[in-house]
Amino acid sequence: MDTLNHILLVLHFLGLAMGLSVGLSGIVMAGLIEKSAPAERAVLGRFPPMMSRVGSIGLALLWITGLSMYFLKWSDIGLGNMPWQFHLKLTLVVILSGLVGYLQSLQRRLRNGDASVMPTMQLLGRISFLTAIAIVICAVWAFN
Repeated sequence: MDTLNHILLVLHFLGLAMGLSVGLSGIVMAGLIEKSAPAERAVLGRFPPMMSRVGSIGLALLWITGLSMYFLKWSDIGLGNMPWQFHLKLTLVVILSGLVGYLQSLQRRLRNGDASVMPTMQLLGRISFLTAIAIVICAVWAFN
């Protein structure tokens, strides 16, 4: 069982890396796109949607491995007996999942030509990144 838990934890960290890479690359790429020539914007603009897919896969991996680890390792404690930091982490994960879903809907609107969503996407992207950082902090507090 320890081997399975270790594998799940490794996969969980990989999902975390995938998710955090999206937020950070989005912030960097937005700056590059903003300062680029119009001809370059079209090419650079193809990167954020691809990274968004990476983040979605990472988030799904986090949900699957997180729930699996809870049920395999921590369920005997009971959800109500988990530390408050775990409950805050879980709440933030639900919020982050909602933000990602909303960002995906905005991304579809952008792909269909509605450029007015870009400022909202940039703001929510930063908020999502900060939420992910807060989740990591809560996880460290909860499990260390």
